[in-house]
Amino acid sequence: MGTEQGVTAAFLAGLDAAGRSRLAGWEPRLAGLLEEALRAWPGLAVAPEDFLRWLVARLPAAGPDAEAPRVADLYLVFACTRGDTVALRRFEQHYVPELEAALVRLRLSHTQRDELRQELRQKLLVSEDGAAPRIGLYGGRGALRHWVRAVATREGLMLLRKSTPEVGVDEELFDTFPAAAEDVELQQARREYQAEFKRAFEEALASLEPGERNLLRRHFIDGLSTPQLAALHGLHRVSMFRRLRQTCEALVERTRKLLLERLPVSELELASLNRLIRSHLDISLERLLPPE
Repeated sequence: MGTEQGVTAAFLAGLDAAGRSRLAGWEPRLAGLLEEALRAWPGLAVAPEDFLRWLVARLPAAGPDAEAPRVADLYLVFACTRGDTVALRRFEQHYVPELEAALVRLRLSHTQRDELRQELRQKLLVSEDGAAPRIGLYGGRGALRHWVRAVATREGLMLLRKSTPEVGVDEELFDTFPAAAEDVELQQARREYQAEFKRAFEEALASLEPGERNLLRRHFIDGLSTPQLAALHGLHRVSMFRRLRQTCEALVERTRKLLLERLPVSELELASLNRLIRSHLDISLERLLPPE
């Protein structure tokens, strides 16, 4: 570890007071992080001190008590952004298969997968119009392979949304959540209970399982139809429709129960509350479930 300690000491010695202040507490760990990176990917032709400079900009602001970023993954990414041929080969060997796995899961055609895989390799690894390769956006907070899969999944979902026609089963779902533009009672309920509705809806949404919230995000925010969701999850279209509807109904029912606990409402007002929740489901989800 002597080489890493020497490189780290020289790097720290070259910092000004502000730089040292930003690194407060991290100094004892830097040599170990550098050693971990060099051990994981030997033979990369990038200067260790350049990597350290790049790494410290990605250390958690919470300080050394926070979990350190995944330095081995970051080292490979750094070398790829510098066009290192060995690093690019390693990425092709270890991470391009992750792109393929993500696209296969979406059930894209062979042609779609081939085209999108090449497009993703270009975006991730090649500098365009003076901008750094997109792989440099990886911040080291999770495994690089998971990040690569997430990028591929997002791009694949966008392609699916463009290429797959909507079918009637989704219209049936939206029929259960009618619009309220001309419902005077509903507009009155919205004005009167807006703050309470917001709090109850947020709590009900938080009580859902992560998979349920993700399903709602994919449908209402990403715009995926039931057939697209079915393909993504490996389910029959009807099964996915039932699952999506059950999730929506669970969210509506939990919101309704919370409102009943907090508001003195009559049966008539309760009916308006039910319609209020349903009519604003997609709008509220768009605010509370931003795209990934």
